[in-house]
Amino acid sequence: MFERQFIDSLDFANNNRELRGEIAMAEMPRLQDKLVVLDVGFEHDRKEEINYSLRGFRDRNGKPMLEVKLDGLCQLRCQRCLQGLIYPLKLVSQLLLVQNWDESSVVEEDEIDSILVDNHLDVLALFEEEILLNLPFAPRHPVGVCRPVKEGYVVEEIDRIDKNPFAILSELKYK
Repeated sequence: MFERQFIDSLDFANNNRELRGEIAMAEMPRLQDKLVVLDVGFEHDRKEEINYSLRGFRDRNGKPMLEVKLDGLCQLRCQRCLQGLIYPLKLVSQLLLVQNWDESSVVEEDEIDSILVDNHLDVLALFEEEILLNLPFAPRHPVGVCRPVKEGYVVEEIDRIDKNPFAILSELKYK
């Protein structure tokens, strides 16, 4: 079980601190509706764990930053076949710490996200938010990998399911 950690984000960045470890996906309640319960296609003995690294530093302009690195696997639901889809999660985010949302404190560069300085920042909530922001909106297997589903059951014969329904209509038009 992950021991919930809180940090003073500004102190963490100013002193170049670092946290590393593993966290189970089950510890992140907001992710649970995005994940699929383990099935036969996924290793039952493997827990869905994410390796994490949180590093504080100052950028080349002396501004306080946090770098979040998350690495692991999670199982999502394919939006084509509704079966489990193993999704590799590898993300690196750099977050600029700002005192307030004034225009003067926000960086002009669009590629750097900003968060407010927090003297009691919940590390788990930060990781969960970064994962949620980086998951695909509609995860899908590559084309041709999905197994066809009829009436809620996976079927083995592909039959006419693979064929585009508009192509079938087109065939009828010329008969």
